[in-house]
Amino acid sequence: MKSSYLLYISIILLILGLIISFISIESKQIMLFYYNESNIAYPQPGWQDYYWSVLVYGNPNATIITFNETIFLKNVTIYHFNTTTRYVYIVHGYIQPYAYLSPFSLFLVLTASFIGFKGTTLFFQSRILGEELTKGYAVGGSLYRYVLKRFSSFLISIILVITVVIILESLHGRNIIKTIYDMSLFNLGNSSYFGISVTSLVLTALAYTSLLLGISFALTVYLSAFLSIYSLTNRRLRNIIDKWKYIGTALASWVLSIIVIYLLHFFLDIFPYGTPKENIFPYLFMPLISLFFPYVGIFSNRLLSNVKSIPANYKGLKETILIYRHLLGNVTVVMLSSISSAFIEMLLAEMLVEGIFLWPGLGELLKIAIFHGDYKIVEGVMVLYSTIALLSNLITDIIYGVMDPRVTR
Repeated sequence: MKSSYLLYISIILLILGLIISFISIESKQIMLFYYNESNIAYPQPGWQDYYWSVLVYGNPNATIITFNETIFLKNVTIYHFNTTTRYVYIVHGYIQPYAYLSPFSLFLVLTASFIGFKGTTLFFQSRILGEELTKGYAVGGSLYRYVLKRFSSFLISIILVITVVIILESLHGRNIIKTIYDMSLFNLGNSSYFGISVTSLVLTALAYTSLLLGISFALTVYLSAFLSIYSLTNRRLRNIIDKWKYIGTALASWVLSIIVIYLLHFFLDIFPYGTPKENIFPYLFMPLISLFFPYVGIFSNRLLSNVKSIPANYKGLKETILIYRHLLGNVTVVMLSSISSAFIEMLLAEMLVEGIFLWPGLGELLKIAIFHGDYKIVEGVMVLYSTIALLSNLITDIIYGVMDPRVTR
């Protein structure tokens, strides 16, 4: 496949993933009505399972209307009357109706970045060496067996994660059979602090996490690939990247976050700080810098650290052929296998960054859950994190096997 085709595919997948991320964070106000006659007022059954945007707009509120009075409640809860009364129970708040799309956007961006990295290297190789010298003739093994082996490893890991959750639930006195059934439906119960479904909380938070991670990870992969390839023949740029890695190593993302907040918010007052509600773009800039800036240097140096110096005209080959055909080709193989781990590493760093910037993602949700002792949310975030890590490894391994048949042997 031509390098330009790979780049077009990666860009289309990346744009599609980011569009889905923006759709998944879209919120709208809704009202749920429930009519009944009793001495106890109940909200509509199943109201907890809606995708309530609590990290941005807070918990849903309630209003109870009777013939004699209107009662306003700050939280959705049951209400006792003195006598049997006809009532209308209204639950109102903001939901993210398309939050369930957030996992798809996350994996689309990962796939796009993976293909984009390979496409970028092939693009430079074809521009410098020509299409004929860029072509590979690697012989692979059975793709079916390779995929089956990777999928088996994925299933074993998922079973281990579920086993840990079952043990934790049994320690809290829950029935094991009920826990297994709920896990099969990804039903993680209700939050003790928010009072709504943990699944909906995790998915609405993941929508914001996927948006921030998608942009920062794509920038890291594309920019680091571009800078690294150019630095192979540009010594000045190579020296800059060598120094850049010390910034990424010395200034972790959470440390850089504090510096960025002080400099760009408190000192210069350029960007706002806090939870975004309407226009998220001004709030997106500072956490984006804190995430992608250190990792560009780290990822670039991972690539360049695998480049070994070979004398020019080695075995009669020109320097450009040595660098762009042999060195870059071998380094690309090594780096493709580490993109998934870099993705998970950045996801973990983002959780810390989100808690600092009050970005309404998984990190902020996890911080609130820990402060209030809500083990259900902690458990849900950990299950989701483990699932994302395992699925990202599976997806990149399969794509890797398709793009480079040598790994299937």
